[in-house]
Amino acid sequence: FALSCTSLSLSSGRWHRLFSSEANGLSCNRLMHSILGYGGPTLLLIRSKDSRSEGKCGTSVFGAYTVTPWDQESGSFYGNSDCFLFRLGPDAMGVYRPKGGGDKIVEGFKKTSRSESNNSRNFMYFNPEARSKGYDGLAHGIGFGGTAEAPRLFIDEVLDGCRASSDDMTFENGPLLSGLDSSNSSHFDVEAIEVWGVGTSSQIDEALLARDGQREDAAKKIRQAMKGAKGQFLEDFQSGLAGSKLFQHRQEMRGRDGGCDLDEDDEDRTEQ
Repeated sequence: FALSCTSLSLSSGRWHRLFSSEANGLSCNRLMHSILGYGGPTLLLIRSKDSRSEGKCGTSVFGAYTVTPWDQESGSFYGNSDCFLFRLGPDAMGVYRPKGGGDKIVEGFKKTSRSESNNSRNFMYFNPEARSKGYDGLAHGIGFGGTAEAPRLFIDEVLDGCRASSDDMTFENGPLLSGLDSSNSSHFDVEAIEVWGVGTSSQIDEALLARDGQREDAAKKIRQAMKGAKGQFLEDFQSGLAGSKLFQHRQEMRGRDGGCDLDEDDEDRTEQ
């Protein structure tokens, strides 16, 4: 396999499929759910449709690799310099590694920042719309490189604005898409997506346990929130507050004397 020589995790050990659009459906939400909390290296593979008639790219196979766990829902980039982008074909293969050195994990950059030092370390990005209810003004989906408003490689949460540009400040320059010319844009339509957990069997098993733990923590928070809401309702009900809220609109419909009598003029019009 062409990528085997690019990383030790890819050249040896096991490949475990985390997501396949063929098996799980073509859905970015399902994709994000499948990798959130996974605690090991992952390989993302994308095949785009031939959309040249729409001014987009031809069929392309490309993607990204990262060692850092997908453990953050954030409007900030994170990750490290083991992350890279690649194109497999049908045009010549290309691998685009980070331009800068260092293996320190980077967290907490403000995505509205325009500083070169920040944008040159924008490795990976995981920002679902539900995190901010869509009010953060950033791209919603999965991204690599670029900025949070326009990642270089971006899978839109509704698969409507996916793009893969040829340059940014984090990774080496080069095309991810095939069949591009001056009439094509960097946008593409997804035909298929796969995500694989890669590494030794023990690494993958530990990474899957980390994902299970993250899911259990999320479920626990939901149960606690529901329990809290239920408890608050019972407390309000026992104190009479719930009743006053539920029936307040009835009181507002009534006159000051508690009645709902019509005015004399209204009575006359009704009789007519």
